[in-house]
Amino acid sequence: MGLGGYLTWTAVAREIRALVGNHIKLLPVEKHGHFLKIITSEVFDNNPDFFLACDESHKNQMVFPIILNNPTVNYCKQDTTERAYHRFDSHIIEQACEYYGIENPELKCVINLTNEEKTFAEDFHQSSLGGKDFLAIEPFSKDNYTHNREYPLDKWQSIVNDLHDDIMIVQVGTGAKALKNVVDLRGQTTFRQALALIGRSNLFLAPESGLVHGATAVNTKSLVIITGYQAEKMVAYPQNINVNIGSHGPCGLKIACHQCQEDAQKHDWHEIVDIVRAEL
Repeated sequence: MGLGGYLTWTAVAREIRALVGNHIKLLPVEKHGHFLKIITSEVFDNNPDFFLACDESHKNQMVFPIILNNPTVNYCKQDTTERAYHRFDSHIIEQACEYYGIENPELKCVINLTNEEKTFAEDFHQSSLGGKDFLAIEPFSKDNYTHNREYPLDKWQSIVNDLHDDIMIVQVGTGAKALKNVVDLRGQTTFRQALALIGRSNLFLAPESGLVHGATAVNTKSLVIITGYQAEKMVAYPQNINVNIGSHGPCGLKIACHQCQEDAQKHDWHEIVDIVRAEL
């Protein structure tokens, strides 16, 4: 499970604690055979919903384990070498909350930034950007599982070229290539610092990715490009601008999907520019 998956569990944890009370802390674990493995992730850090074994204040705290890889909860119902078969009738967060008897959860993740992370973003905004309005962008989506969520890099570049005279654009994340006409911050932040910076931006542009989930936690609207790989209903947040370019699917293909590629090539990138300009 990636950082985006863990972030959706922060929303589930918030809803569980609202139901059972704050006297219980949640312990994220994965079940492997007869054993439970405690899961640590930077997205759980500084989050009061979770039990931290190193925190002395938790000594007498009631702890409730949540099994992150519970197949009943997991939206991926079957995973083969070629395809992932998803349940896509509702959002990932709603599916997990359903298991715990929770209806209508808030579709918003949780990240509790530290003062240092907030200060990092504020200092960068003021010293490097002069405190000006800016867009954040991450044109790459994690591709070790599938390439079919990608939007062509040349089209992202065209979008940036059309917008950069109007507003500053900061590229975040760990993408392999820097766009031209951006402030390049790739690989220079932690995931949490990137979210702190996104939280100060006017809008975040990206394909569906972990940072999109995280942007909901810092109250920044995202413009998200969604392909035919996965269902919009399963991953899209209603507070975002979701541009679904898929003409098929959800295919769930982990191997190259020619239809996903064709959809991306056919899509007119001017639509993204027009939406951004209208939003700003």
